[in-house]
Amino acid sequence: MRKLRLITRFYNGVFLINFLITLSCVYSMRHFGDDVYKIIGLLFWYKVISLILVFYITVYYRKNEQYYYQNLGVSKLQLGLTTSAFDFMLWLVFILVQLLIGIPAYVFNIVLWGVLLIYLYLYNK
Repeated sequence: MRKLRLITRFYNGVFLINFLITLSCVYSMRHFGDDVYKIIGLLFWYKVISLILVFYITVYYRKNEQYYYQNLGVSKLQLGLTTSAFDFMLWLVFILVQLLIGIPAYVFNIVLWGVLLIYLYLYNK
């Protein structure tokens, strides 16, 4: 339970950028409409490459913070794999919802602004 709390603390720092990338994929799918099956592979690789880049940048710019997690028993590999797997599953859920149901524009905007406001509220706390 302690490791999960530490991983969650680490994920808070990269959540916003990963969530915005996920929402950009969903918006792109909504924009393409019936031709979405042509770009699904491109969106997959876009998400995978962005996950790798975000984790690399996070590790590079938060070197000192990595020692904090390592001293508490959580390695860089655990942080990277756990947060990337969770974020990819979140992306997959949003993509499947968009493919099967389709997210209307007003719901998309409510989710985007709601998450941004909640994140800003919790981040400034």
